[in-house]
Amino acid sequence: MVQEIQDIVLRISDELAQGTKSAEEVSAQVLGLSDIIRNLEKIIPNMIYDVYKEFFETFCTFCRQCGNLEFLTQQVDDLASSLALFDECMEEIKKTYKSKVKTCTVCGSMDLYLPLSSYYEKMGHKYGYQARNETINSEEYTCRHCGASDRDRMIVAFLKKAGLQEAPEHTKLLQIAPAKPISMWIKSHCPQIEYDTTDLFMEDVTFPSDIMDMNGVPDESYDVIICSHVLEHVRDDRKALSEMKRILKPDGKIIFLVPVDLDAVCIDEEWGLSEEENWRRFGQGDHCRRYDKAGLMERLEEQFFVYALGKDYFGEEVFEQGAFTDTSTLYVLTKAETVSLNLAEEIVIDERLCREGPLVSVIMSCYNHADYVAEAIESVLGQSYKNIEFLVADDGSSDDSASVMQRYSAYFTKEYYFPDNVGGRQDILNQQAKGKYIALMNSDDVWEKDKLAIQVEYMERHEECGACLTWCTYVDEKLQELEDTIFLKKNRSSYEWMNHFWQAGNALCNPSSLLRRGFSQRNQKYGRADRQIPDFFRWIDLVQLTSIHIIPHVLTKMRRYQKDGQKNTSACTKENIVRHLVEEGCGWLGVMREMDDDFFRHAFRDLMRNPQADTLEEIQCEKYFLMLKHNNCFVQNSALCYFNEIYNATEKCFLEKYHYSRNDFAKDMVHKGIGEKLLNS
Repeated sequence: MVQEIQDIVLRISDELAQGTKSAEEVSAQVLGLSDIIRNLEKIIPNMIYDVYKEFFETFCTFCRQCGNLEFLTQQVDDLASSLALFDECMEEIKKTYKSKVKTCTVCGSMDLYLPLSSYYEKMGHKYGYQARNETINSEEYTCRHCGASDRDRMIVAFLKKAGLQEAPEHTKLLQIAPAKPISMWIKSHCPQIEYDTTDLFMEDVTFPSDIMDMNGVPDESYDVIICSHVLEHVRDDRKALSEMKRILKPDGKIIFLVPVDLDAVCIDEEWGLSEEENWRRFGQGDHCRRYDKAGLMERLEEQFFVYALGKDYFGEEVFEQGAFTDTSTLYVLTKAETVSLNLAEEIVIDERLCREGPLVSVIMSCYNHADYVAEAIESVLGQSYKNIEFLVADDGSSDDSASVMQRYSAYFTKEYYFPDNVGGRQDILNQQAKGKYIALMNSDDVWEKDKLAIQVEYMERHEECGACLTWCTYVDEKLQELEDTIFLKKNRSSYEWMNHFWQAGNALCNPSSLLRRGFSQRNQKYGRADRQIPDFFRWIDLVQLTSIHIIPHVLTKMRRYQKDGQKNTSACTKENIVRHLVEEGCGWLGVMREMDDDFFRHAFRDLMRNPQADTLEEIQCEKYFLMLKHNNCFVQNSALCYFNEIYNATEKCFLEKYHYSRNDFAKDMVHKGIGEKLLNS
């Protein structure tokens, strides 16, 4: 972006110097440049922008004044020199951007890291403490978006590289003295993990405990323990290490960090000193120990096998983006030398099932995806699972989609090329599918090669399951991953899924699904006419009939883009958002009308006004109040419609059980749903 702005400035400067443009044309170009300058604050990180802020604001005002041709004629020389100065600023920014702007390992934000608070340097000077720290970058310490320190970033970098995101379901992880950025990353990216936290003094932990005596935790409980900058605070670090070893599973890993002074020659430790003496000897008022490198390794190796991981393990790029110093080291402790650092689940593909398994029908409808449809087709043809019938349709594309698809005709069981774009072609293909299982493919998405093999194996072993989906990640048109974890969800019961759908919306990726044919070809009750979220109401319908299962691995890549004026249905446009809200309002009304009373109670008991509600009339009242509290005004409006439908039968129940009258309803008509928006318009 900076280079593009420089190119614009250079072109204006050249044309100004050569006199090839009229004053009117130059004025229009400079006015356009002023709009670019006003938006620089959104493009350039604040810490860089603030250095140039005064000049940018002054130059922007000057450019706006150049809209007056008389002013422009008088200030041509000043404009030329200002353009040159602006270009110099942009060149400096570009160099700074390249050397200083980093992508945070934890949150993915691009910005400058903040330095360590000067408080520690001042206290060090005050008490004469000096150290050459092994793992700290005081100049680029904290991410100003998520608050992750450099050591937090290093821990998350290890969790990523070791494959925690692909770890088996119910992997147990304990973080001692939890760092919030690490907690947030685990919860959003690894929902299949059973994640606990503990500390003796911190609030909002899973359980409080003294790390030297965690007697409430059974032996061999955890697969992973994170212990970062804790033992320098602990009276007896050997005892704390012994406790962690006790609660660690035989093949578990402890991710471990303490401050290490590379200039120290031994471990200096003493408990019970004054705060001032702690600062003088250990570098912080609540520390009781300073580790040297050799002493730390010796103490750890008394009980563990130790991996000391540095740049050779992580690689140059991770060190660069994490702003780690060359000496930065992460320690991983294991009970046995043979324990692998890998945390990811080993997936074994059943080759016999891939060759001899039941028929899977893959259906794909395409509209104007000429740039992407070949990738989608090839990701289906490249599946390790081979017993597939492939049914496709082009829904009247105006680009070359049909001709691209026809290159693969030999691989299609059935193919249709319709002259008009009407939508709903997947329904036609679905009804003709013959497979035991039916998988939906979007014509601009991509599957990993083992997707179907993993899903079919699960479904064959779990006859009670009606649908199997996978994790999915959003990608752009070039398949570059976008930072969005909406489709990374843990498995839930049908009741829990319904509650989640109500409170959080959709969390299941349609093109990741594999359904038993009976469920796939069943007439969908609600949302079939929808354009934006028909699949959402498919899941709402399905969980009332059967269980679903999520494979906790990213096996589907779903494109989301706006390109050359084209927007796919996943793009965040105003039109798509409005359609989503309206469709949600209409759909939930039908769902609530017909939802079985017992299912409703199990799904929404935590949200009911009276969790003990039992009669038909009480459940109808509860459905009304639930819809009325929804954050979507169109769902609230549906609640008002529902009240009118049920009022004759429920008037007495509303009054006696809920103390809700027609007067209350009259107020809600004004202050709920679209009524409030009309009132305030």
